[in-house]
Amino acid sequence: MLSHGQPIICRFVPLLLRMAILMLIFCTTAAVYAENGHSNFNFPFLPPDQFLTGPFANFNGTATANSAIEHIPMNGQPQTEYNFADRRTEEGWWNLYPFGEKFNDIDMADRPWKDLQIDLDFYFPFHGFRFNYTFIYPEGFVAFSYPDYVQPPYTFPNPLWPDQHDPSFIATFLCDQSFVHVGETRLSHVWYRIVTRPQYRWKQPRLDLRDQKATLLHEGRVEDTGLLDEITRDIRENMVGTSGYTADYALIVTWERMGYGGQPKFLRLDEYNEIKKWQNTYQMVITTDEHRSYVLLNYANINYTSSTSAGALSGRGGKQSAIVGFNGGNGTGFYEFPYSARGNSYKLADFGSTQVKGRWIAKVDESIIYGGCSNDSHGALTATNPWNGMIGGNSINVSGPCFRPEDYITMEIDEEIFDCAYINMVKARCIVPFNMVFKTGPVTFQISQDGRSYNWYSTLYIFPPALSRTMVHLLSHTDRIDPSAHRHQWHQADGENLTILWSAANISSKADARIDIVLWGYREDMIEREYIEVGAIARQIPNSGRHTFNPRNLDSSLMVSEQWKRFWGGSIQVRVSGNDQSDYGHYVMWSDPVPFGWYFRNKWEQAFGTDWATKLCIEWYNYDGLRDNFLRKTYAEMPCPCTLDQALVDFGRFTPLPTCEMMGDSSCIYTKGAQHCIVSTKSTAESGTQMCCYDFNGWLMFSQDYEFSPDYLKYFSAGVPYRANPWGGYVYKKPLYVPTWSNFYNDLLPYDLCCRWAGHCEFYYWRRPTSGCQNYEPAVTGIAYGHGHFITFDGTKYTFNGRGHFVLVLLDTPDCKFTAQIRTEQPPRTLYNADVPATVITGVSVQDKDSSVVQVFSRKQFRRWRYRTDILVDGKKYFFDMDRRRFFKRVLVYVPHLVMNQSEVYIQFTSGVGVRVVERHGILQVTVALPPDYRMDKLPASTPTSSEETRCNEAYFTMGLLGTYNGNPRDDFTAPDCSTVTVSMSKSEEYSRTIHDHFGSKWRTEEVKTNNLFGQLPQPLYYPNLFYSKTVFNPIHDPWKYTNYTAMETLIFTRDQEVQVACQGVYSCMFDYLVSGRREDGLDSLMAEKKFENDKRKGEQKVVSCGPLEKNYGVIKYPLGNNYLDGVVVAFTCQTEYYVHGTEQRKCQNGTWSPGWWVWCRSRKVEDALKWFTGILVSMIIVAFIATVFLCCIRTKARRLSEWSNFRITDGSLPNSFRRKPLSKCKNVKHVTARQAT
Repeated sequence: MLSHGQPIICRFVPLLLRMAILMLIFCTTAAVYAENGHSNFNFPFLPPDQFLTGPFANFNGTATANSAIEHIPMNGQPQTEYNFADRRTEEGWWNLYPFGEKFNDIDMADRPWKDLQIDLDFYFPFHGFRFNYTFIYPEGFVAFSYPDYVQPPYTFPNPLWPDQHDPSFIATFLCDQSFVHVGETRLSHVWYRIVTRPQYRWKQPRLDLRDQKATLLHEGRVEDTGLLDEITRDIRENMVGTSGYTADYALIVTWERMGYGGQPKFLRLDEYNEIKKWQNTYQMVITTDEHRSYVLLNYANINYTSSTSAGALSGRGGKQSAIVGFNGGNGTGFYEFPYSARGNSYKLADFGSTQVKGRWIAKVDESIIYGGCSNDSHGALTATNPWNGMIGGNSINVSGPCFRPEDYITMEIDEEIFDCAYINMVKARCIVPFNMVFKTGPVTFQISQDGRSYNWYSTLYIFPPALSRTMVHLLSHTDRIDPSAHRHQWHQADGENLTILWSAANISSKADARIDIVLWGYREDMIEREYIEVGAIARQIPNSGRHTFNPRNLDSSLMVSEQWKRFWGGSIQVRVSGNDQSDYGHYVMWSDPVPFGWYFRNKWEQAFGTDWATKLCIEWYNYDGLRDNFLRKTYAEMPCPCTLDQALVDFGRFTPLPTCEMMGDSSCIYTKGAQHCIVSTKSTAESGTQMCCYDFNGWLMFSQDYEFSPDYLKYFSAGVPYRANPWGGYVYKKPLYVPTWSNFYNDLLPYDLCCRWAGHCEFYYWRRPTSGCQNYEPAVTGIAYGHGHFITFDGTKYTFNGRGHFVLVLLDTPDCKFTAQIRTEQPPRTLYNADVPATVITGVSVQDKDSSVVQVFSRKQFRRWRYRTDILVDGKKYFFDMDRRRFFKRVLVYVPHLVMNQSEVYIQFTSGVGVRVVERHGILQVTVALPPDYRMDKLPASTPTSSEETRCNEAYFTMGLLGTYNGNPRDDFTAPDCSTVTVSMSKSEEYSRTIHDHFGSKWRTEEVKTNNLFGQLPQPLYYPNLFYSKTVFNPIHDPWKYTNYTAMETLIFTRDQEVQVACQGVYSCMFDYLVSGRREDGLDSLMAEKKFENDKRKGEQKVVSCGPLEKNYGVIKYPLGNNYLDGVVVAFTCQTEYYVHGTEQRKCQNGTWSPGWWVWCRSRKVEDALKWFTGILVSMIIVAFIATVFLCCIRTKARRLSEWSNFRITDGSLPNSFRRKPLSKCKNVKHVTARQAT
């Protein structure tokens, strides 16, 4: 009680009332904010994750698309209650994403064929193009360029392109449609809005994220993370290969209750509800992260299938039903969905390719890939990735048929069958067993739903372990100091603080997954191979994505018993503990091949002692010496090029070594000091392969120059021949032919053993000496470039502009059959809208004997933002932005690592022929490299009755537009019928016309007895109608005399000044500049010609080599790396602590070294010791000799004294020995008399 007699509670009643009023106002304000979509507002007494509950909240507390975003009137006036209702509720269209006023959609005006252009504010990749705008049409499609109105039936792509427009569009339900009204009430709507993720906006200079994050929310453009997450989830659940995709942008267009074209008007308002049910409602969602793009088509209600203009009766039948699909535009092709242009297109709403009725999905960025599943009895499969590793163990998610939980799903790869697990109706998960697929290249895999019938199939590319994408990365404590040496600690026997990295999110989809890190060892002998588990680093550890350990502290119980005796190396496997088929991750990840010196070192020391590495090295040395001598064939069949210039030009017989190349990985782990290494594209029958390395001066590095010091390996490791091909061989599963592993076990692991662990690299180099280049014959090259310019194999330059398919190179013999064909087209019009009277190369197709057919095509102008070319092998398109090498039948396709856009492609055949294709501004430059054995055979002896043509037909030629390869430029213009065109070398109009009519035109594929390797697809790049036209194409022959000169040309360039100055007087550059009107085309031809001539001059030059000179320990050769070429004087000396012995200077003359003795060095200590020993020994011999003589004299004197004494005692006569005569034994002793003796 208070002093005034009032209860205490009465004192606080006014305060409590005030608080209650404030709370009521606060709650009312919060409710209004929440209703108006202010998602940044939270109740003060609830955590953010409890702000929304029930079906309208997602896992992170943000509202879903069903209720998170409300419409905010732009004029501030309240709207009717219906405007805030979800338009899907009335008909139950829950397979559509939210649309309408409530979700800030914009409604288009009700005018037929009235387009609405909108800016996307993001890039949408579509069929190779990239757009940041679009046009929305009421007729059921979204276009990326203006389409021309055409009366049905429609034909796409437009066969009259480019004379008529061929637009890029996505057709959800393309037909003539109309807006339906009942009286004056509008029934039809076309809604759209752009959805993005929230962006950070820097409103204030201070870095306060709470003030920088704002939500964009107005009509037609909203920021809605919840809706984009829902779209992402739908894509991931209904299409394989999308686990890493996140939708960052989306455009949602909804056609609500649209009527067919020609539909009668409705005037009776009492039929309003009934009329609404007979219209079409559908939706299109395009979504992208600006690299990958997907399209979802949702159909809620389809009642009519055509229009009156298409001949339909009441919306059904007619000449053509609605079109559903994708048109790439500009003649690139049309891809249609099921039921497109058919009378049963109403089934689009009854069925679907996803787990949601009426929903269809496709990936549309580069090529059209349909997602989901199908109820067809057979078809093509879609895999998570169209590639896989050879070792196996990882999972593959596949889709194709619609799966059921009770299906018995099996997969067959390379005649091996294994079980798969059901994920959902769209996906099945298959784990490829270990050690099953020991081969590389494309293989066919099939799926069965009953374990017997394999009616669904596709192609899977198998990579060798050395070329597959590494998912387990091996790091060490030296990474921060020298990133290029990050794997060296793993290759040492005393490595410490080793770290293993992997993607935790990719290996398992479960947060509480446990991981095993185990070692798999590989070994092989003459008969069999083994690849088994030999130990572990850790088991049952958390899936953190990183594990660091010290090998010295590993528990020896994790090693598999006695395996240290048989295995020296292998790979590291990170896998999910246990076999959990419900885990939808990769399940298993592999590292690159790695030696196990750091793992088994303690065991080896216990068994062999401290010099265990030397003993193991000698064991390998003795074992390898007992095997077949593969060096003899390797040296004879594949000698190394003498210089780097020769190696770069000979891109048919040699390909860069993946771990040491100029345009890629320069770590050179096994070839330190090398700038570039090459490997032969073919191998011997016994799998022997040549590998050569070149230093930074371009000289061939020889193992014979190795200094016997472990420190020398830090900057010098020469290339050596391999006993096993790194890419394997056709047998694959047989020892010496297993891709990657045979090479690792027979050639790379011994290097670690002898050079890094034992410090005795001489043992390794004695078994793997570098091949010399004395027998190397350079390759020869020819090129086609620019607007019809050619340089033949024998060096002749000419210009030929023909339109069509032509034979570039042709050789047909009983042993060889090589064909290279080109497709030439007229390029686009000039900037002053004049036709270009010349042609450029837009396609190349090559085949060698029965190899795979490889095709390279340039892409259209606006399709080059990611890839500059399309590469097809046997008709299937491949991309090389991630995997740079792919092996096919008798051919290797390679894209340099630093070329990210496929603008440079190498095609290398096992026969030694190479083709390089370079793209510049849509024009292909084609260079062909031929080995020496492709040179023309010697012609038969001429007879009086035999003509030149007869003798030509009786010999084998390498012929074509690149000339006759025989070293004689005078017969380069030889036609297929063996007729030879003789022209002067002047660049005149007559010269060019003669070549065109009597030589170039005759090499058209239709006139040569060879198959056309192009076929009908893909279509020509620019003018298909002109390309296949029978009209005669008359190209220009003298650009200075005849040209499409217009007044607009002078506004772009001046002929006499700019053209000649820019082109430096080079004919090909001036020709291209004048006929195309484009400076870049002329400069491209200028650079291509100069580079080719420089490479041809250096690379085709025959050099004479004397081969390496053997030297012993401590010998230094000077100058370093001079390659022992003709005329070079090599000086030998020794290190400062050594003395030199042998011939100190040798000269290479005509492939033979000047006479001399083998150079060797002796240590100064040993030399001095030997000198002292020799001096002492000689001195001792002299002293011994003198002592011997002295003793002889003493003994002689003593004997004489004895005889004299006997004479005096007996008869007194002198003995014969006392008479004057020379002494018989002591010749140098003076004679003594009897008197002196006494």
